[in-house]
Parts: sequence; structure tokens; C-alpha cells
Amino acid sequence: MEKELLSEINTKVAEQVLDRFSSLIRESGSEDEKTAANFLADYLEKWGVPHKIHQPELYLSVPKRAYLKVTSPLEKEYRVKTPSFSIATGDEAVSGELVYINTGQAKGINDIFGSHIDEDIEDLQGKIVITEGFPMPGKVKDFSEKGVNAIVFISPGENIHEGICTPIWGAPDLDNMNDEPNIPVLGINKSDGQELKSLCANDTVELEFKTYLEKGWFPCPVIDVFIEGTEEPDKYVLLHGHLDSWHEGIGDNATGDAALLEMARIFYKHRDKLKRSVRIAIWTGHSTGRYGASTWFVDQFGLDLEKNCIAQVNCDSPGCRWASSYEYMMWMSEVDEFCKDVVQDAVGQKAAGTRPLRAGDYSFNNIGITSFFMLSSSIPEDVLKEKGYYPVGGCGANIEWHTEEDLMHVADLDILVKDIKVYVTGVLRAVNEPVHPFNFVNTAKEFSDTIKAYQQQAGSHFDFSPAQDEVDSLQQDLVAFYEKVEKLKGLDVADPKVKKANEVIEKLARILVPINFSRKGKFRHDPALNVPALPDIAPATGFNQLTDGSHQYKVLKTHLTRGQNRIVWALYEARQLLQGVE
Repeated sequence: MEKELLSEINTKVAEQVLDRFSSLIRESGSEDEKTAANFLADYLEKWGVPHKIHQPELYLSVPKRAYLKVTSPLEKEYRVKTPSFSIATGDEAVSGELVYINTGQAKGINDIFGSHIDEDIEDLQGKIVITEGFPMPGKVKDFSEKGVNAIVFISPGENIHEGICTPIWGAPDLDNMNDEPNIPVLGINKSDGQELKSLCANDTVELEFKTYLEKGWFPCPVIDVFIEGTEEPDKYVLLHGHLDSWHEGIGDNATGDAALLEMARIFYKHRDKLKRSVRIAIWTGHSTGRYGASTWFVDQFGLDLEKNCIAQVNCDSPGCRWASSYEYMMWMSEVDEFCKDVVQDAVGQKAAGTRPLRAGDYSFNNIGITSFFMLSSSIPEDVLKEKGYYPVGGCGANIEWHTEEDLMHVADLDILVKDIKVYVTGVLRAVNEPVHPFNFVNTAKEFSDTIKAYQQQAGSHFDFSPAQDEVDSLQQDLVAFYEKVEKLKGLDVADPKVKKANEVIEKLARILVPINFSRKGKFRHDPALNVPALPDIAPATGFNQLTDGSHQYKVLKTHLTRGQNRIVWALYEARQLLQGVE
């Protein structure tokens, strides 16, 4: 059956999508975005694929232009951009002294989305800072707290990469509406940035700048496809990717949209072979709304996701040139063997996955949904070094990511076919395996390793043995549970024992995923800042920076006590869940 579906994949529709999208700037809230959505929907209509087009109002900040001029010790204008959710100055120029602070370029994709600044930086009150990196919320927040008037980020290459600097995930609520950046932010390319750094090293530099953005609530289309399965139609795997783009955005994410459309065609044509349902969502507000549509979707359909979503699968930047490796993917621990087998069986290659970042429309962690794939194939490390490429957050590691250069040359149709094979195989197995193929023994092992690492960092300052004991017991219980599950192989989806096992596996995800990927409660969205493993006790790494017995020391111990309580209770709930399985 897998071979039959994989043999269906062709690039005819994909080529038409890429060709049409290459003439559109799919900025969220724009007419081109609506045109792109209607273009995809026309195919769905033609094929008879059941779908809806929602029209939510999304909270967006759309950059328009920016201006920067050095006024002393010389006069020179530089090309700059401003990221989404920077403060807009409008025609009122802001001026001040420019100072360089070394924070370094990203060394890997984790640094792109999660970098921070050192605590011991000099007094920056009222200064305009120039520093390295992408305009991401971690550094923006840290510098804002130092009292700077503005930040200029030096891109790692000659193109200025677009970005978004708010930490708010999706639309704000009463708890976080005041967390938007409160300073202007700009980006400049590497050579111009180096020139400004040199000026700062030799003289007092004064400059002025302006930023222009349009911010507000914009109606945006969201395509929602639902292809019913034959045996458990209420249960579904959610496959998703974003429609909107920076500029033409061929590698990020027109190739993903082409893949999603092709998969909608294939899954609908073979719907009689699906035991459970496939839901495909195509988001807007990804780039200028910090995952606005996927967040809206969770807000609107959260209860249904809680009850019925088996797993969520992100499709972003597949089919990019030179992206021949599957060893830089992301997935949760419980799907490690599953994903490696999927890639091996689909395309005959080895795969490796790391912990998913707080990025990529992973808006579902607060509910507790097993998740696999963020981004797709990637350029191998040796090729990156040969080309002198620096880390980026998409386009298969091509540095055209989030720039005007993300054009047709970034796409590779042969690689796109391979990537679609991986997605089709993964989704098909997730909806058709009688017992969900997710092994939470791996999750318990991850938790155990994490707790041991935090204990080592905390030393004698804090005792994590309650959490360690509970996770060790959970691991033993999970091993026993999966031994029972092994005996269910060969039974039908409708078998009561299979249904009970799947209910337990889904509930394990609802319990264990949130404590590993979220600090907030269910149906609340964490900020767009990296979340460390078991975040409630991650601050245990900070004892070496505190004086024993100080106020901060005691506050940290209080925090860890509460965090450990949350973890231990979740692990206990998971164990109780397993007790009822025969």
C-alpha cells in the first residue's frame, strides 16, 4: 500500500504551484496571499477534496521600509531593514550614539532562535546598540532590559534576513499583551555592519534612523482539509505548513505548499485505504504574526485537538537544492525509532532528529500532542562548510532563507519528491498502524537523563531524587506496558484492547509533552523563546552564579520545589494511567 501511494507522487502540480507562487509576494494580509490561497483551493475544489477556508483576523506587524544614516564622524546612509514587531518611528527620526556589543553570530540553528546576551554587559542606558545575529526576541528582550534606545543587528551574510522580534506567540492575550518589543530594531548586512563596528572602535558614532511598519488585525485565509478515514474518522493526524512568505519565498515555503497540495491529492484519492483521518492545514500569519494562524487554530479547535489529534507533522522548506541529508531533522523522543524507520523505508537513507525548537508552528505543545518533523531535508555539513554557509532557519539550509534571493533556483523537484515520500510514509503509518507507533519509554529515558544532568549542576544545593525516583518507576511501568502492546500487533483498529492502548498512548502525550515543552498551562501559549528540557527545573543550572543563602538562592530553591512538584505529579499521573492496562 505504501508503494502504491508513493508511486502516485509526481511534480506536475508542484511545478504549477511554484510557477504561480514565483509571481506572488505572499505577505500575510495581502491580496497576493489571498490569490495564493485561492490557487490552492481551486485544485482542492477540482479534485473534490473536502476543505474549508477560514478567515480569522490575525494580529500582524508588516515591515514596510527603514532608513539609517550616520551623522558623525562622517555622513553616510546605509541600507537597512526592520523586522516584524519592531517599534515604528514613522517620519520622526530617532538619533543617538552607536555602541558595538559583541554577542556573536549563531553557531547553529539553536542559537538562531534562542540566543541571549551576557549579564555583565556595560551600562547601555539610552544607547543604540549594534551587535551580531538575527533580530530574534531573546536578544531584543535582553537589550531592552538594559535600557537601550534601539538595536541594529548585523546579518551573517551580504543579504539582510527578514525576521520577527516579538516574544508573543500568536495573538496576545491579557497576560502578555505588554510583552511586545518597546524599541526600534533594524538589520544591516555583514559588510556594512563591519564598517559600523570599525567606526565605533575608533570614534564616537552618532546616527539617525526611521522604521516604518503597519500593525493591526488583518483577515487572512486558512485552508483546512479533512480527509476522513474508514475506521476511526474522528481521530486524525494534523499535517501542516505555512502559506505566507518573505518575498517570493520559494524554498520557504512554496515548496512546502506544493508538497501539502500533492499530499492532499494522494491521500484523498486513496482515502479508502486510510483507517484514521488526515487533516491538512495551510497557515498564514507565520512570518509577520509569529505563527498567528496555527495559534488561532489551536485556540479555536483546542478541545477537538485535545480529544482527537494523534500527532502533528510540520512541513516546512522541503525540496530545496543540495538538501540531500535527513540527519538534521527534529522530532520528539517518543517517535525517534518511528521517524528513523520512516526515512529509511521511504528513501533509503539514515536519519537523525533533535529536540524540536520553540519555532516552526509548533503551537500544540501546551495541549500535549506528539510531534514530528520541523523543516525537512537539509544540506549536509560538509557541503555547508565547502560553500561557507552560515546557519539559517529554513530553505534546507540555503542562505537565501528570508531574503529577496529565495527564488526558483532554491527549489529542487527531485529532492521535493523524496521529501514528499518521507511525509506520506510517516503520515500513512501514523494513521494506519492499529496501535499508535509512539514509544514513551524513550521519553522517560530522556527525562531521566535530563534530571540527572540538572542534579549534577545543582550538586548539594537541591535534591531531585523525588523526580528521579518517579521517572525510574515510570520507565519500568512503560516497559511493561509496551510488552503488552506488542501482543496486540495484528489486531484491528476497532478491537477494544487496541482502542484502550491508543487511549493510554494519547493520554501519555497529553501528560508528558507539556511538562517537557511548556511552562504554561493547557490552552495557553508559551513565548517564542527556547524552552529547555523539563523547563520547570531547568534553572537548576544557575546555582553556580549565586551566593549560598542569598535571597536569589532561596528564590531559586522555591522555584525548583514548585517545578519538581509539577513534574512528579505528572509522572505519577502517567503511572496511574498505566495501572489500568491489562
